[in-house]
Amino acid sequence: MNQIDFPIERINQFFDNHIFEVYLQPTHDEDFTIPTNVKIKLTGVKDYISVGDWKPHIEYTIYILPTNERSDAFSNMYGDIYGRDAVIDTTSQEYANLRWVMNSKLENFLQYFGVNKNVMCNRVINEVEPKKMNESLLVEGQLDKLTRKLVQDVIQFFKHQREGEFGLPEDMGGEEMVYTYPGFNGFSIFLDLQLSDDVETVDVDGDLYYDDDLMYITIISNPNAGYTILDELTKELNEVIRHELEHIKQHEQGYNFPNKEPKSPEKYYTQQHELEAQRAGFNKRAKSEKADFETLVRDWFKKNPHKHTLKPNQQEKVIQQILNKNV
Repeated sequence: MNQIDFPIERINQFFDNHIFEVYLQPTHDEDFTIPTNVKIKLTGVKDYISVGDWKPHIEYTIYILPTNERSDAFSNMYGDIYGRDAVIDTTSQEYANLRWVMNSKLENFLQYFGVNKNVMCNRVINEVEPKKMNESLLVEGQLDKLTRKLVQDVIQFFKHQREGEFGLPEDMGGEEMVYTYPGFNGFSIFLDLQLSDDVETVDVDGDLYYDDDLMYITIISNPNAGYTILDELTKELNEVIRHELEHIKQHEQGYNFPNKEPKSPEKYYTQQHELEAQRAGFNKRAKSEKADFETLVRDWFKKNPHKHTLKPNQQEKVIQQILNKNV
């Protein structure tokens, strides 16, 4: 261990009362980041190879703190995989994302103390209390990722075909006959592409046939719209496909669906399984567009009276329930 030539005790006293917030991307998904709180303790200086030469690095320990429901779910998962007290060396993969983010943040931070050295995490202590992982939060992120994949497939197909009935992924030209996802039965998409002068740009709708493991997506586009509608179509598909994936998840998890759908549109849209699917779809779209959730919900109901057929007072009641507000 090298001689310490900087005020390590004074810096650690500061760190005792300082919490770092780091943003992790456990799925490498641009719209799925997790804020996590950590504390740091400097432990010494040791030589490591950097760019071919041995250079002194400040070694430090990361303490993962309880932060929020989503962060704690992942911290518990990593604790089960890597252990609650992980010793790190130069080849370790344990907590790699966290260490990479913290190295950069810490090197910049130490410059305020006049310390210009590389850093090396040699230990991670996970202080999040072990408990059953909230699987729903993990599934949410993975379904958002799957949504993006399905949207990309539909858009790719739509660029070459504007009219007709097709099956995805089978008609994509690959070997896959169905989409597979851990915990789900395989499913496919029936893509119904239509042209109509009755729509100004594009209109998207979706449905799910559980018995056939089939997601039915209808896209009606104006024949004169050209490729200018691709951005709007992508936004619509994000909401519709994520909505239907939520229903697939509900079905696979044994959700107790009603035997008959209510005839009243207000009762239909305020069923618990429908509210959950609407929230999932609008939330995915809001994250993708970095838009306000409530504004998106209200804009959808304003734009699509032909789909929901709700009277203004009924529409407001449904919106309030989607927003999780008392009515």
